[in-house]
Amino acid sequence: MKPTKRGSAKAAALRPQASSGHVAPSSKVIGSKMPAATARKRTAPRMTPGRSLTSVPTSGHKVASKPTSAGRSPLSALAAPFAFLGNVISRIPRPHLPGKVVAAAAGALVLVAVVAIVVVNSALFTATNVIVNGSEHIPQQTAQQLIKVPAGTTLLNVNESAIASSLESNPWVSGVTIEREFPDTLVITPTEWDVSAIAYITASDVAWAISSDNKWISPVSLTVTVDADGNIVSDSGSAAGSTLGSDAASGDAADGTDAASGDDATSEDQASGTETSGDDAAATDGDASGDTSDGTGDQGADTTDEGEVTNNPDGTQTLTGLAAAQALARRDGAVLFTDIASDVEPVSGQEVTSEVILAGLEYARGFSSDFIAQIKEISLTSEEAISADLDSGVEVSLGEPTDIALKERVVTRLLEQEQGVTYINVRTPDNYSFRSAPDS
Repeated sequence: MKPTKRGSAKAAALRPQASSGHVAPSSKVIGSKMPAATARKRTAPRMTPGRSLTSVPTSGHKVASKPTSAGRSPLSALAAPFAFLGNVISRIPRPHLPGKVVAAAAGALVLVAVVAIVVVNSALFTATNVIVNGSEHIPQQTAQQLIKVPAGTTLLNVNESAIASSLESNPWVSGVTIEREFPDTLVITPTEWDVSAIAYITASDVAWAISSDNKWISPVSLTVTVDADGNIVSDSGSAAGSTLGSDAASGDAADGTDAASGDDATSEDQASGTETSGDDAAATDGDASGDTSDGTGDQGADTTDEGEVTNNPDGTQTLTGLAAAQALARRDGAVLFTDIASDVEPVSGQEVTSEVILAGLEYARGFSSDFIAQIKEISLTSEEAISADLDSGVEVSLGEPTDIALKERVVTRLLEQEQGVTYINVRTPDNYSFRSAPDS
């Protein structure tokens, strides 16, 4: 078999040279290393389908890759400062406390806690002097009957929630203020609901107070004594004085004070010392049916469409019915509602549901206090026909409770600029009208 050229060349390369005795530059010596200068350079690997190759810088420095927006947490930017702070805190040397010191500190804390418990429950600050105050609609005697402070109560362990709960059984109470006067005095004062309006229900001759959050509070007494300026100097308090439910409108009294209709109760005239029977004093629909006397003669009772007004010897007046409701509303800075439908049935603590009364309450909240002081009463025959009678004798047709502040400005400006105004219509305040009395 004839050798191929490739085989012949290989054989010739391996054959030693006889004449020179050295290896030819092109020959390869088995078992020896090639010089570095003649080392063959590595070539890049051959790319094959389906395989990718990423080039890496040859400088030896790592290049930080920027994070992409995708997959990056929004809080990662805020994490760096906290991580730095944590690193700084971790480097702060911490003192090593011996176990005895730790045990002593724990023992001191336990001792302080035990001492605090002992002091709170000891007789050191026992509330031996409990002062219970009354308020405008809550007589002091009524408040004292409601509050029960257990024996052994101290100024530090007094149960405030229990006291507030017992007081709140009275419909007038919205909360309680408790003051501590060391070492042994506890002062308890009830706080009342703000009165937004008083609704006089003609059919039953009863008036109910309404709170600023649109809840029925309690019926009010319709027998009051006023001074020459119309300020109330004596009244029999709320019609129930204590806890009232739906029976309050019928005149049932819970604590012995006068009910709205005056049944089975008497109202003392503190200014003149006279005693007026509730049945005789109450006026239904402005018609007084009883006589008032002090045993010495007629005091000058005057029956009007607004109730009965009795002139007393000391210059004061005793008012009943609607006149009393007007005086109470003025004292409380509230609005008096009249012409209330007979189907309205108030219940203490319940929300007002009558749409026309709620409309009237919007006026009560929307008018300024200065303007409310000029209002004698607001008639609530219907939402569209709401009207107000001012103390000056001017009748104001208000209509539905919209643009309340603008309506007040129009009425106020007309009363300042015009003389003898008797009627103002501001149902549409931008197109108001008014009437004046003819010049004599």
